[in-house]
Amino acid sequence: MEQLAQAGGITKPILYRHFGDRDGLVDAMAERFVADLLTTVTTPLAGDATTLDLLRSTVDSYVGVIERETSLYRFMMQQSQIRLGGAPRVRSLIDRIARQVADVASERLRLDGRDASPAVPWAYGIVGMVHQAGDWWVDDKPISRSALVAYLVTLIWDGVGPAPADPSEA
Repeated sequence: MEQLAQAGGITKPILYRHFGDRDGLVDAMAERFVADLLTTVTTPLAGDATTLDLLRSTVDSYVGVIERETSLYRFMMQQSQIRLGGAPRVRSLIDRIARQVADVASERLRLDGRDASPAVPWAYGIVGMVHQAGDWWVDDKPISRSALVAYLVTLIWDGVGPAPADPSEA
């Protein structure tokens, strides 16, 4: 807290008065991170692109955020194990993204004249998979971002089958 106050050019009492304690500061950081990530990830969902292009841009947006904000992302993931009003911060994030993905998926299914009932479980499965794969990837980046996105989109779009030899073919 002392380092943060110093970096912000304020005194510790002002920092404590605004946030209460360390948990209050972490909660405020988490809320901002979640809001920024949610905006970035869900913006492509409002587009008028094909479903496959929406999927690709949404997955790429999520991976892009964790690539750009790696330190903050790692800190939030570590803090997510602690709490956010009793619920893990990551669960709150995943729920919020999955609900928006489910809304878009449901609408797309209906427009295609299909049953929309799979939208919610599909959304939670997709968001959970992308989150977990991104969490694995962000530490060492053993493959390129574009390859990760291509592999995830291929799995989501085509299901389990042979992976393309060249991710750019996905």
